[in-house]
Amino acid sequence: MKLKLADLIKTKRKSLNMSQKKLAEGICTQTIISRLEKGEVTPSIDIFFKIIKKLNIPISEIEDLFDIDTEDYQPSHFKVNELMELLYKRDYKTLDFVLSSIDKNTLNSENMLYFEWFQAITTYHIKNQLELAIKNLKTLIAKVEVGCILYCDICNTLGNFYSEKELFEDAILWYEKVLPYIKIIQNTISEQPFYYSIARIYGILNKLNDATYWNSTAITKALENKSFYLLGDNYYLQARLFEEQNLIEDAINSCNKAISIFSLENNETMRSLTLSYLSYLKEKNSKELQQ
Repeated sequence: MKLKLADLIKTKRKSLNMSQKKLAEGICTQTIISRLEKGEVTPSIDIFFKIIKKLNIPISEIEDLFDIDTEDYQPSHFKVNELMELLYKRDYKTLDFVLSSIDKNTLNSENMLYFEWFQAITTYHIKNQLELAIKNLKTLIAKVEVGCILYCDICNTLGNFYSEKELFEDAILWYEKVLPYIKIIQNTISEQPFYYSIARIYGILNKLNDATYWNSTAITKALENKSFYLLGDNYYLQARLFEEQNLIEDAINSCNKAISIFSLENNETMRSLTLSYLSYLKEKNSKELQQ
């Protein structure tokens, strides 16, 4: 499988007159591409589908590849952690593609529950069917053991979806269902998204002490783990919370931290948004100093 995959990637890359360095941009390191093309390693799901998209490899060729040899890598091989990575990178298109390639008949009962959760998420983010996604999640949560990690993840997702509908009081009810089981999600990939989500909604509801507590917890955790994941978003939220308390200098400081992180992540959308907000804060601060 590795050699057939290596040959496919190398052939497609060369047909596009694309260097290994160019293919690697935004996906992985050039060293990983080199090792893939030599058949030395098998890519993760995340890297694999990003390469497919960048090289415009037809799905039919991928299916043929899987049909030839599925020993090392097969679409029906359900790896929750790798799908979670796609989810928290907000790569919903790749997640939807991977889910469509999975044979549900091969899944055990636990993985089937996760599959339904991922599917509900893509129902909204890819198919734009928010009401159906909420309905499916409510059906799903009744099948899940209360207090387990998946239960907490589903509650968090429902909170996010109600937030999308701007039903913030309903959203906080779902987030608060997680609080009795907070130790369950600590030191897992679910921890940071939950802290950010509940802090954001508390901020919207003007519960600034609660919002500040959870957002500070998120920032502390990220720094302890030396992780940029959602850190820029947390600093941006921190700036908003500081502004609400009229701590403009602190808000400006948090904005600058957020901009630095968004720049490192090449997140131009959030970087531009934060730069605009920073300009507003500086102007506001200047006017207050002149009074």
